[in-house]
Amino acid sequence: MAHVTVIDVARHAGVSKSTVSNVVRGKAVVAPATKARVEASLRALGYRPNGVARALRERATRVLALVVPDAVNPFYAHLAHGMERRARREGFGVLVAHTGGDPGVELAQMTALVSRRADGVLVGGLSRRSTLHVRLLDEGVPVVCGFAADDERFGVIDTDDATGMAAIVDHLGGLGHRRLAFAGQGFEEAAAELRRTAFEEAAASRDMTVVGPDDTPTAVVAHNDVVAIGVLDRLRRSGLRVPQDVSVTGYDDIALASHALIGLTTVGTDAELAGEVAAEQLILAVREHRHVRHRHLQAARLVVRTTTGPAPRRRRRG
Repeated sequence: MAHVTVIDVARHAGVSKSTVSNVVRGKAVVAPATKARVEASLRALGYRPNGVARALRERATRVLALVVPDAVNPFYAHLAHGMERRARREGFGVLVAHTGGDPGVELAQMTALVSRRADGVLVGGLSRRSTLHVRLLDEGVPVVCGFAADDERFGVIDTDDATGMAAIVDHLGGLGHRRLAFAGQGFEEAAAELRRTAFEEAAASRDMTVVGPDDTPTAVVAHNDVVAIGVLDRLRRSGLRVPQDVSVTGYDDIALASHALIGLTTVGTDAELAGEVAAEQLILAVREHRHVRHRHLQAARLVVRTTTGPAPRRRRRG
């Protein structure tokens, strides 16, 4: 079905383009009879206003926003750095909103972003079943998601978790590990289960046993590097050696992962590049009065360090 324009409605109703615009936007007083005729034409032609174009023309604040569930995680700090660097070159500023994965805080942040008229938003992560990103779209705001999103209007920046988890499981399998555990986050994030699922599918396809963290695994696969570093701390406090008793892997390759006292085996992602791409795509959408509709999928690369080693013949309890 062809897109119906304001000009089409004006011709149908026998009025000017500006009169149709005034009726649609409610910005000026229009004679009741004329308004009724325009509204009838709008219904007859099935006109739907371009909310994105209208909202962006009226905003022009040159401000982008980044919504993250965990501002303490260095991954999101790198994401913000890349986003700010690209935005600054184009004369845009960046606001950072921290939600803690709390649905109530997400709603409050969305309201604040709309009231402050952010031109575009990068959503780094959301609570499970959250609709914040969809509601931003409905407000005419271009959105990039840091996770898979079905609606084609979204921009997406993501990592190939299936390949990343397969690389981790293959690495551990090559070291003789057969009992693996997954360490998740402390809060429920909408996309977090996708990474866990990718791990479980990779393990199942290689005939490995997935057990709980307390069921004597020989290796623990963490959702991200921050979780993995917490696992390292707990294991060492319980008297277990890494990697002699238990191997540990992370995900994201934050700067701390390569620290000599940590040496975390992990999957490398480029958060700064992701932030730059997101800013670039949002700014293009702002300037062209459209949704983002761009997908950027990063390849996952395994980075082997010192927290993984051969599986012990018999894993002792801590």
